[in-house]
Amino acid sequence: MNFAGSQQLATQIEQGAAADVFASADQRWMTYATERNLISNVPVTFARNRLVVIVPATNPARIHRLQDLARGGVKLVLGADAVPVGRYSRVVLQNLSRAPGFPRDFAARVLRNVVSEEENVKSVVGKVQLGEADAGVVYRSDITPSVTRFVHRIEIPDSANVVASYPIAMARAARDTTLARAFLDLVLSSEGQAILERHGFARAIAPPR
Repeated sequence: MNFAGSQQLATQIEQGAAADVFASADQRWMTYATERNLISNVPVTFARNRLVVIVPATNPARIHRLQDLARGGVKLVLGADAVPVGRYSRVVLQNLSRAPGFPRDFAARVLRNVVSEEENVKSVVGKVQLGEADAGVVYRSDITPSVTRFVHRIEIPDSANVVASYPIAMARAARDTTLARAFLDLVLSSEGQAILERHGFARAIAPPR
C-alpha cells in the first residue's frame, strides 16, 4: 500500500512504479492516469468524503467559527492546489465567499493567511496536531481516534461544502490481475463499504435493503 497524495501516485505509476490498483481522492488525477493509458478498466467511485476545519486542541488563535479564518495573523495550512484536498479547500472558500454572513473577499483574505501548502492531507493534519498551524482543512475521515484528542473540528455547512468522490481502477501494468479484481470487488462489496464507513467515509454504494 502507498498512501501518498493522488498527484504523486499518478506520477509514480506514469514513471513505471509497480501498481495493481490506483485509487484517487478526486476525478482529476484518475482522468490524468486514464488519458495516459495507465488504467485498464472504467474507474468506479468507491467512497465519498467531505471537508472540515481543524484547530489544535489548545486553539491558540481562538478560532471558533469559519469567519475567524480570515482574521489577520491566523496561520493556516492547506493542501497544495495540485492535491485533491487543496483544490477542494479552495472551492469551499469560494463557496463561503458567496454565503450569507461571509464577506465577498473571504476567500482572498483566508488565502493570505496560508503559511504552508502540503503535498498530502496527512501533513496538514500533522501540522495542526503538533500546533505548528492555527488551523487546517482536511477530510472528515482524517479525524481518527488517534487524532481526536489533539484537535477540535469546525463543521463546514453542507451548502458550501464539497462532496469528494474517490474513483478506483485497475492499473494497466497490473502484475496480478486476478488479485487486483478481487481487491476491487472487496472494496465495492457491502463488507468493503462498511469498513470504509467505519473509518469516516461516506458509502458510494447504498447498502442492500
